[in-house]
Amino acid sequence: MTVEPGTQLDVDPAGGGLIRLHGELDIRTCVKLEQVVGVAVDEGRRVVLDLAELTFCDSTGLAGLVRLHKRAQAAGGELVLRDPVPRVQTLLGLTGLDRLFPIESTV
Repeated sequence: MTVEPGTQLDVDPAGGGLIRLHGELDIRTCVKLEQVVGVAVDEGRRVVLDLAELTFCDSTGLAGLVRLHKRAQAAGGELVLRDPVPRVQTLLGLTGLDRLFPIESTV
Protein backbone atom coordinates (compact mmCIF):
# COMPACT_ATOMS: atom_id res chain seq x y z
CA MET A 1 0.00 0.00 0.00
CA THR A 2 1.52 3.31 -1.01
CA VAL A 3 1.10 5.74 1.84
CA GLU A 4 0.62 8.90 -0.22
CA PRO A 5 0.98 9.63 -3.94
CA GLY A 6 4.30 11.25 -4.73
CA THR A 7 6.03 10.07 -1.57
CA GLN A 8 8.68 7.43 -1.15
CA LEU A 9 7.28 5.05 1.46
CA ASP A 10 5.39 1.82 0.98
CA VAL A 11 3.81 -0.02 3.89
CA ASP A 12 3.34 -3.73 3.29
CA PRO A 13 1.37 -5.61 5.96
CA ALA A 14 2.78 -9.13 5.66
CA GLY A 15 0.46 -10.76 8.20
CA GLY A 16 1.18 -12.14 11.63
CA GLY A 17 1.95 -8.69 12.99
CA LEU A 18 4.79 -8.08 10.50
CA ILE A 19 4.77 -4.82 8.56
CA ARG A 20 7.49 -4.10 6.00
CA LEU A 21 8.53 -0.51 5.29
CA HIS A 22 10.10 0.39 1.96
CA GLY A 23 11.53 3.83 1.19
CA GLU A 24 11.73 6.99 3.26
CA LEU A 25 10.18 7.82 6.61
CA ASP A 26 10.04 11.58 6.93
CA ILE A 27 7.69 14.53 7.39
CA ARG A 28 5.82 13.67 4.17
CA THR A 29 5.10 10.06 5.12
CA CYS A 30 5.02 9.87 8.90
CA VAL A 31 1.35 10.74 9.48
CA LYS A 32 0.11 8.06 7.11
CA LEU A 33 2.52 5.53 8.61
CA GLU A 34 1.08 6.24 12.04
CA GLN A 35 -2.43 5.80 10.68
CA VAL A 36 -1.69 2.45 9.06
CA VAL A 37 0.53 0.98 11.79
CA GLY A 38 -1.55 2.60 14.53
CA VAL A 39 -4.46 0.30 13.72
CA ALA A 40 -2.25 -2.72 14.45
CA VAL A 41 -0.60 -1.36 17.61
CA ASP A 42 -3.92 -0.21 19.05
CA GLU A 43 -5.04 -3.86 19.08
CA GLY A 44 -2.55 -4.54 21.88
CA ARG A 45 -0.49 -7.16 20.11
CA ARG A 46 3.11 -7.57 19.06
CA VAL A 47 3.82 -5.62 15.88
CA VAL A 48 7.13 -5.97 14.05
CA LEU A 49 8.28 -3.23 11.68
CA ASP A 50 10.74 -4.65 9.17
CA LEU A 51 13.14 -1.79 8.38
CA ALA A 52 15.48 -3.71 6.06
CA GLU A 53 14.36 -1.59 3.10
CA LEU A 54 13.87 1.72 4.89
CA THR A 55 16.40 3.92 3.12
CA PHE A 56 15.92 7.13 5.09
CA CYS A 57 14.51 8.28 8.42
CA ASP A 58 14.56 11.82 9.80
CA SER A 59 13.61 13.24 13.20
CA THR A 60 9.94 13.33 12.25
CA GLY A 61 10.10 9.64 11.40
CA LEU A 62 11.78 8.86 14.71
CA ALA A 63 9.13 10.85 16.58
CA GLY A 64 6.44 8.87 14.77
CA LEU A 65 8.05 5.59 15.78
CA VAL A 66 8.18 6.76 19.40
CA ARG A 67 4.48 7.70 19.28
CA LEU A 68 3.65 4.27 17.87
CA HIS A 69 5.74 2.66 20.61
CA LYS A 70 3.77 4.56 23.27
CA ARG A 71 0.46 3.59 21.67
CA ALA A 72 1.51 -0.05 21.61
CA GLN A 73 2.50 0.02 25.28
CA ALA A 74 -0.72 1.78 26.27
CA ALA A 75 -2.69 -0.97 24.54
CA GLY A 76 -0.65 -3.72 26.22
CA GLY A 77 1.28 -4.61 23.07
CA GLU A 78 4.79 -4.20 21.77
CA LEU A 79 6.40 -2.47 18.80
CA VAL A 80 9.56 -4.21 17.60
CA LEU A 81 12.01 -2.94 14.98
CA ARG A 82 13.56 -5.59 12.75
CA ASP A 83 16.72 -5.37 10.65
CA PRO A 84 17.26 -1.61 10.49
CA VAL A 85 19.74 -0.69 7.77
CA PRO A 86 23.09 0.65 9.07
CA ARG A 87 22.11 4.29 8.53
CA VAL A 88 18.91 3.88 10.56
CA GLN A 89 20.66 1.74 13.19
CA THR A 90 23.24 4.51 13.65
CA LEU A 91 20.46 7.08 14.02
CA LEU A 92 18.74 4.93 16.65
CA GLY A 93 22.04 4.62 18.53
CA LEU A 94 22.86 8.33 18.39
CA THR A 95 19.44 9.25 19.76
CA GLY A 96 19.39 6.51 22.41
CA LEU A 97 16.28 4.97 20.88
CA ASP A 98 18.09 1.66 20.51
CA ARG A 99 17.48 1.33 24.27
CA LEU A 100 13.76 2.11 23.93
CA PHE A 101 12.83 -0.25 21.11
CA PRO A 102 13.33 -3.97 21.03
CA ILE A 103 15.46 -4.56 17.92
CA GLU A 104 15.63 -7.95 16.23
CA SER A 105 17.78 -9.30 13.47
CA THR A 106 16.94 -12.05 11.04
CA VAL A 107 20.59 -12.45 10.05
